Amino acid sequence: MADENLRLRAALRDLVALSTIPAGWIGIAPRTIAAGLADILVGSLGFDFAFVRLLDPTGGVTIDVTSGCATREFLDWLQAQFSTFDGSLRRQIIPNVISFDDRLKSLRGIIIPLGFNADAGLVAIGCERSNFPTENDRMLLTVAANHAATAFRSANLIDERRRAEEEVRKARDELEMTVMERTAELQRTMAELVHMNRLATAGVLLASIAHEINQPLTGIVMQASAARQWLALREPSIEKARDALDQIERDGLRTGEIIASLRGMFKKETQARNPIDINELIFTVLAIVRHELQRHGVELRTELDESLPALEGDRVQLQQVVLNLVMNAIEAMQTGALRILSIRSCVSKPNFVHVAVEDTGTGIAPSNLDRIFDPMFTTKERGMGIGLSICHSIIESHNGRIWVTRGIAKGSVFQFELPTSVGQGDQIR
Repeated sequence: MADENLRLRAALRDLVALSTIPAGWIGIAPRTIAAGLADILVGSLGFDFAFVRLLDPTGGVTIDVTSGCATREFLDWLQAQFSTFDGSLRRQIIPNVISFDDRLKSLRGIIIPLGFNADAGLVAIGCERSNFPTENDRMLLTVAANHAATAFRSANLIDERRRAEEEVRKARDELEMTVMERTAELQRTMAELVHMNRLATAGVLLASIAHEINQPLTGIVMQASAARQWLALREPSIEKARDALDQIERDGLRTGEIIASLRGMFKKETQARNPIDINELIFTVLAIVRHELQRHGVELRTELDESLPALEGDRVQLQQVVLNLVMNAIEAMQTGALRILSIRSCVSKPNFVHVAVEDTGTGIAPSNLDRIFDPMFTTKERGMGIGLSICHSIIESHNGRIWVTRGIAKGSVFQFELPTSVGQGDQIR
């Protein structure tokens, strides 16, 4: 009875000692935990030999630690027991990590798994006592093994968290570096886009100027050639030569007006707007293109409402709109047998004047109707895509709108509406 009391007291003492171990294992490396457990089993609990094998759940290095001495027979027995396990638990025990003592007669052994189904490893104990392992031994070994398994898992969690934090920090640094690189690349791209936009703007401006002054300059050349022919006759036609020179003068003045108008379009100040009779403006344009109509065999039809109210706007700019639409219509009918140009004006709705320019040409493909007024878009073989874009800008600057539809039979109908700003009493007949 006295011996039983002594063993019970010793067991309680060892159990209390084991309960304080987990606090000392917090944050300790797995190999240190394994070595501490082996030393406790041999040094504190009085076993002769302890072997601890810890498994890395991530598939890393397996930790083997021993404490105390064993016999070679015990080592052979232990290796045979490992063959019943799977995976890394059945690995060969390296003999040079175990201390052998031939003075030991015989060791009795027990294997305690760490964690559920030994997923954290195992502990092997050898003891020379004949009654080993007692219930107290099993209890103490189980408590120590559970403490070690918990500490080992905590160490793995801490290590995993440390690795995760390191990976997050690395990913954050890489992301910041990528953002800096992309920002620099975006800034370079924006600088290139600004430069290209300036070049494109300059190109459109030059093309606009060339397009607008090309028509009067062409008229000047044609009238100069005609005047030379009239004067080269055996009996020079002074009157016709004078008409040609008058036309040259008018085209020269109109060229100056066009340049002044284009300059005004790009200035910040508001351009002066004057009352305009749209019908008179149309007749002026038709006088300019009279020779073009005759040369291409175009039949002209006009339906102009004489009761139209006056518009208020830039005469030169609106004249360019009508001139561009008429010249486009003439060019569209070059290959057609039926060449009819129709120009109509009317009041489409209160305080709005409507003008339509219709041709019997080839027409516009339905897929191009929405793009016909876009800058640099053209359906002509040698076109620049500027004329209709300028028309669109001028009409919009006069608070109007311009559009195109397909003709009833063939061809196209370009139409625009402009608001009036004078009362009925100020109508221009």
